[in-house]
Amino acid sequence: MSTPLTLAVLGATGAAGDQLLASLHGSPLVTGPVLAFAGNRRSPRVDTANWGPGNLPVYPMTALPDHAPDLVFSCLPGEVAARVLPGLIARGIYVIDVGNASAGVLDVPLVHPGVMTALPDRAVLAGAVRTPSALGWVLASVLAPLADLGATTVTATAVEGAIRRGKAGAEELGQQLLANFAGNEPPRRVFPDGLAFDVLAEDVPSDEWSAAERLGAEEAAELAQMPPEHVALTTCTGALFQGVMMTVHVRGVTLDAAEQALAERSGNGTVLRAVAKSARLHPRAVAGKPGVSWGRLRADPGGDGVHLVAIGDNLAGAAGAVPMLVADWLTTAGVLARGQS
Repeated sequence: MSTPLTLAVLGATGAAGDQLLASLHGSPLVTGPVLAFAGNRRSPRVDTANWGPGNLPVYPMTALPDHAPDLVFSCLPGEVAARVLPGLIARGIYVIDVGNASAGVLDVPLVHPGVMTALPDRAVLAGAVRTPSALGWVLASVLAPLADLGATTVTATAVEGAIRRGKAGAEELGQQLLANFAGNEPPRRVFPDGLAFDVLAEDVPSDEWSAAERLGAEEAAELAQMPPEHVALTTCTGALFQGVMMTVHVRGVTLDAAEQALAERSGNGTVLRAVAKSARLHPRAVAGKPGVSWGRLRADPGGDGVHLVAIGDNLAGAAGAVPMLVADWLTTAGVLARGQS
């Protein structure tokens, strides 16, 4: 007989935390209390989190030591995750680091159910797993099947929505759009240069890679089992609220082999989906859907591999479906032993 699990979501009032709670609501994983925590600097008006038709009370992070959940979903930003998560693992609390905020800090497996078929053995003893960032999630989903064909190098370019900067980013984009139409001065707190009707490159020196670009490329390389120096990713922020659209050039593979490999991974219970009609290959078309969609697969004009387009909803997929599938794996593997009697 099983006893109820206590689950906790850290960063519950942010965009990723809100999505995770929505994914948890009604899930068979919820057999006991669900606790919501958020940073101490959150707005005083945000004292509850959405929970189906109702709400959950939000506890400050300082109250976390008073609780002992069986499983923690962390949607914390990097600097906070690096400070908080090692202590939870030391207490024997299993942690899923959603979006890999602890990269470089936690030496635990990186897990992607769309690429892997089962939980890595090391995850059982590690006490935690990391799931990829939205960029790494999209790129690894289409790259892993092609890496098995002998892909040599990969170059990808992505456009991410304003939600990459959290709820504040999406809200400010909406405010900027309205202000521009009304002829008013738009707010520029999150995006000082403005984002409405524009595309913004990463705010780093022109000859450097941003942290998000490095992380996404490294995640995709690790998950596809390719040398990290063979994967390059450029990203920018576009005037869309959420979602990721990515063009990918994979060298060292043929068109026929690539099409077969991607087709075999699509529509068979994984999170990869083929899109035949190019008109449906855009971020709004996948809003609220959990998987990565791909299409426009073409041979390079010079015979240098293939090109394709991949899209995904970074909230429904990377912050929702992926950690939930990982939690299912943990339950099936008996990793959440405290919930068993």
